[in-house]
Amino acid sequence: MNSEITKYLQELKKYLRRLDDSEIKDIEDFYTEYLEDAGVQTRAEIEEKVGTPRQLSLRILADYSLKDDGKESGGILPKTNIKTAWLIILALLATPATLIIGVALLGVLVAAIGVAFAVAVTIIALAGAAIFITLTSLYVGIFLLFTKLGVGLFYLGIGIIGIGALMVILPIIYLIIVTVVKMVANFIRYIYRRFNKKGVR
Repeated sequence: MNSEITKYLQELKKYLRRLDDSEIKDIEDFYTEYLEDAGVQTRAEIEEKVGTPRQLSLRILADYSLKDDGKESGGILPKTNIKTAWLIILALLATPATLIIGVALLGVLVAAIGVAFAVAVTIIALAGAAIFITLTSLYVGIFLLFTKLGVGLFYLGIGIIGIGALMVILPIIYLIIVTVVKMVANFIRYIYRRFNKKGVR
């Protein structure tokens, strides 16, 4: 094997440590054959063909991340969606031909995370206020139950309604956040697949 190809692949493997050994071996075998068939001799020729080791590793990690998503499509967590989207954006940013797309998608991801964070903070504040009102109503209701039955039952009712509302609303809001994150991640995946099909490198 050409010594330049060997050096290149050794450097590439350093960036792929998060993958399994068997996956890294498959990648090494594939690119060894690919580069040898291409007849490249120098480092410059290798990088012109497949990019720098860092650029190639980002594309490989993004591709593997998409494959993992396909296996777990039944219920991908927001954290997994964000991680996949981030890997895809890094892969696009690492290549001059897709740099502008990467920057645009990075802006979309940051905006989505910002919106999700703002919504989460608002939810926490509202939930805190609702919990306080609910607990206060329950406390007052129990206290007045023995002195003013009607008023006590009224406050107890408010407290119970508050508990029920929290149990219904919080899961719905969480589902909305998860859906928004998933939609953004799916959009980023779609863009990446489109560019991969076009062979943009």
